[in-house]
Amino acid sequence: MATKFLSSVEAGSNRFAVLATYRHLLRATGIAFTGDNDTLLASRKLAHESFAKNQRLEPGGVEAGVAVEHAQGVAQILRENVVQGKNTGGDNYKLNIHEHTQRQDNDTAGRMKGTTKSFKEIKNASF
Repeated sequence: MATKFLSSVEAGSNRFAVLATYRHLLRATGIAFTGDNDTLLASRKLAHESFAKNQRLEPGGVEAGVAVEHAQGVAQILRENVVQGKNTGGDNYKLNIHEHTQRQDNDTAGRMKGTTKSFKEIKNASF
């Protein structure tokens, strides 16, 4: 059975997709900020406020679809690219690298250093 992805307009009009995106975002904050309750609570509060503000957008409208796509992008970045570090003394840090953390080799990371790319460009890039 082929998987059908929703367009941004379809996602914005599909209540199930919106709620799934909200849960996905909350899970991503839990993964990114495990062990840092202050940051975890602040990020979840921000996610809640953002969704509450956007609930007034017209279902099926382009703005609603863009908002859902943005939230999905934020969740992916939190899950794959945000790594919490804890100071273990002096200049030493213990990083919370987890199974979802995106890993790159030095050559790939070096090519991206100093570049500015949109989320869409990064999302569609192949490494």
